[in-house]
Amino acid sequence: MQSGFQAFLVMGTLSLMVGACSILGGKAAEEPAHRVVLKDGVFQIREYGTYAVAETVVKKSFEAATREGFRLLFNYISGANRGESKIDMTAPVLVAPERVTMTASPRRARDALARLDDAATGWTIAFVLPEGVTAGTAPRPANDRVALRDVPARRVAVIRFAGFFRKAVAETKRRELVAWLKVRGLAHRGDWRMAGYNPPWTLPSLRRNEVIVTLDANY
Repeated sequence: MQSGFQAFLVMGTLSLMVGACSILGGKAAEEPAHRVVLKDGVFQIREYGTYAVAETVVKKSFEAATREGFRLLFNYISGANRGESKIDMTAPVLVAPERVTMTASPRRARDALARLDDAATGWTIAFVLPEGVTAGTAPRPANDRVALRDVPARRVAVIRFAGFFRKAVAETKRRELVAWLKVRGLAHRGDWRMAGYNPPWTLPSLRRNEVIVTLDANY
């Protein structure tokens, strides 16, 4: 119960930043442009173009890391940058074990532990930047704990689930996605990450959470 309540508070912090979202699960904010290549129930394969993220690494527990990460990144888009520029909030917020970044090489990903309910050193929290903004054109962060990164175009596999944004649930869903990919003979990079889209006033059954992994380039 306590971990669930902590997860609720974590996503509440995120959600209050996003605003503009319905209790009935309406779209929260701009998302990276993508094309759905395949849809199979809660599973999808998507094709994304290049987009940029602002990210930070926090070497704490999941709950503490996400709270601190959200605060640092929200401060950045709220004007804690060299030009004191405001940047629109987008969705989703991405959370990954610190040992595997969103641009991890296949070798590093294969060597990393795969579980999403534990992290050896900490967590990487990322905000997607608005369309057209790159790591080179985005305002420089005032806090050196915030980094900018371009995420290259790629195909990903996704499993969607509702409810609270909990790492234990995400790990269960990761295993389901692993099984789905194995049946279809699809190789992936192992760069597992979680994505959360909705504010806390969205009904739990209508919330959108995802586990995402990059597919090998030859797919």
